[in-house]
Amino acid sequence: MDSNSSKKDEKKHLSFRRNNSRDKDFQAIKDVDCDGSSQESSVLPRHLRNRLHNLFNQIEEEFGEMYVENMELRKNISVLTEKLNSVDALQSGSEKTETNGLDSQKGNVKGKSSQISQRLKTTYKTGTSKLVSSFKPTSNVVCRVLQDFHGHRDGIWDVASSPTNLCIAGTASADQKAKLWNLNTGDCVGTYHGHSGSVNCIRFHRDKHLALTVSGDMSAHIWSYENGRTTSSDEDALDRDDCPEDNGNHDSISYRTPLMCASCHTLPVVCCDWLMDGLQFVTASWDRTSCLVDSVTGQTVQTLSGHDLPLTHVSAHSKHKLIVTSSRDATFRVCDFRAPAAHTVIVGQGHSQSVSSAVFTNDDKVVSSGDDRYVKVWDLKSMRTPLASIRFDSSVNRISVSRKGVIAIPHDNRQIRLYDTNGVRLARLPRNDRTSHRRVVTAATWVEGSTPTVLTCGWDKLMISWSVEFPHSFIAQK
Repeated sequence: MDSNSSKKDEKKHLSFRRNNSRDKDFQAIKDVDCDGSSQESSVLPRHLRNRLHNLFNQIEEEFGEMYVENMELRKNISVLTEKLNSVDALQSGSEKTETNGLDSQKGNVKGKSSQISQRLKTTYKTGTSKLVSSFKPTSNVVCRVLQDFHGHRDGIWDVASSPTNLCIAGTASADQKAKLWNLNTGDCVGTYHGHSGSVNCIRFHRDKHLALTVSGDMSAHIWSYENGRTTSSDEDALDRDDCPEDNGNHDSISYRTPLMCASCHTLPVVCCDWLMDGLQFVTASWDRTSCLVDSVTGQTVQTLSGHDLPLTHVSAHSKHKLIVTSSRDATFRVCDFRAPAAHTVIVGQGHSQSVSSAVFTNDDKVVSSGDDRYVKVWDLKSMRTPLASIRFDSSVNRISVSRKGVIAIPHDNRQIRLYDTNGVRLARLPRNDRTSHRRVVTAATWVEGSTPTVLTCGWDKLMISWSVEFPHSFIAQK
């Protein structure tokens, strides 16, 4: 007994010494923190230690408040449980006599609950099916590669098809040249050498064999490709081009002198388009302006301003005197020139980053694309909210809309997708190492023939033609 008591006394003594030493250490730390006389206990500066002490005090106060609230809640729970127990004890006798009635009520409740659960399941299935269907093509659209076109020495910025000759397409490249291609044979049939800077856009006249190109040399040129001849009197305007860049095609014709040259900008011109009458064209430049130019004299009819950052694209309506410009300021502006006295401007503000392109549709809609990975469809009568908003996994470049309302969407990640103006996915053009672009797809355009064809171009110096076969049901709907 004495040995046990002595051991207990020693343990008490040791615990007392430990507690005493801890108290002394804590008091010493407090003294050092308060007066700052010793710096060996901590390497932290004084203001940081004071800040830590204040934070710990706040944490302790918050835990204290939470503890008090927790205790009150437990008291309330105990009171409620006691009340429930008393109510159950009072109703135990009556429950025995009303067992049948309760069973019937339970059956009704179970039936209602099963109906509700079934409704929830069907709603969930419907919602998920709609979500999954947005990722799957809704129609059996068959897409395949027809041909790829080589010849440029640098990336291609733009592609267009000739409305007067569906066998002819044109490309604008950073190699300072614009090329004409025969879509049936794949040959380069003409090259325009008139620009001294990167050719950023090409557009064909709707009724005549005229091509409009704009360049980084701050100019816009109109040149003729009818029967391989120009109407210019300059002897150097036309000669045979046997450059190796045209795949050895010695029948390719070189155009050198434009019919008309317009210099209405102070910075590179990035895009252009013909107006619906063909008498004027519009340009878009990095100088934040868009110019309406007479196609015969080359004089600037009107200069459009309003964007805060450089312009990226311009497009004209095919039936009305309407122009839409897009800019890096995340907006696009629709200009209405149908009123001769004054034109009205509608500003679209649906994107969060640079708007890469905006084009009209045949049913008076505007489709815009941007670096924010969105393609949005707008109604010209109400531009407050988009009719459809399509989100992608990559930035979208220059889009094109067919007459039937199918949007060809080129991406930075080499994908090319087809959607309708309702936001429904139709198809994705096949992509692999041999039958697709190897770099960024910069633009797309439609060839409106008997079999719809999509032309795409990119930084890999290629133009590729794709055939798109729609089912008869889709064609009938359109």
